[in-house]
Amino acid sequence: MTSAVHQRVPALVLLGFALLLAAGSFWLVELSNKSASNAPSKVESTMPDYFVENFTYSKLDARGLMEYRVEGAKMTHYPADKHSVIEKPVVRSFSPNRPPTIVRADTANINGDHTEVRLIDNVILERGQVLDDEPLTVTSNYMLVLPEKDIVTTDQQVDIRVGKMHLSGTGMVANNATRELTLESKVNGTFLPPKKR
Repeated sequence: MTSAVHQRVPALVLLGFALLLAAGSFWLVELSNKSASNAPSKVESTMPDYFVENFTYSKLDARGLMEYRVEGAKMTHYPADKHSVIEKPVVRSFSPNRPPTIVRADTANINGDHTEVRLIDNVILERGQVLDDEPLTVTSNYMLVLPEKDIVTTDQQVDIRVGKMHLSGTGMVANNATRELTLESKVNGTFLPPKKR
């Protein structure tokens, strides 16, 4: 009987060591999970997961035609709400049968599903001359671009030049699809008479 016990001792020691190792591993996993759940959530929400420099993002419609393109010096993506911040953004609209529109700014914030582009500081909207349309330039400190609706809007002061006409006001909706521009309040304008022929 003594020799049988001696033969089982190494197996029992090995089994005991394995159980101790398993218990220690379980404890470490539990400790790791607790520390992860107690970690401040602000770190997760404020830390970017990637950035891209000198990039171009293009959106195509169902037919494969370009709808709009976003370019920038640098784009930083935040995973918590999937929004992106762009330095020196340029947004170009390419709607068929409509004049192309370009919007530039110092900074842009794009929401997670790319349906809203918020342009901040030194915002310039330009639409070139097409057929009988005069070239259009609009400047402001803030504009919201809705690329899928082809609309640019702001609740702030805007300065507008269409050919030789100059308008200013607070609040604007520019619909590139219908080629309509609306000023909401405090509107002032200067219209130069056409040159006599």
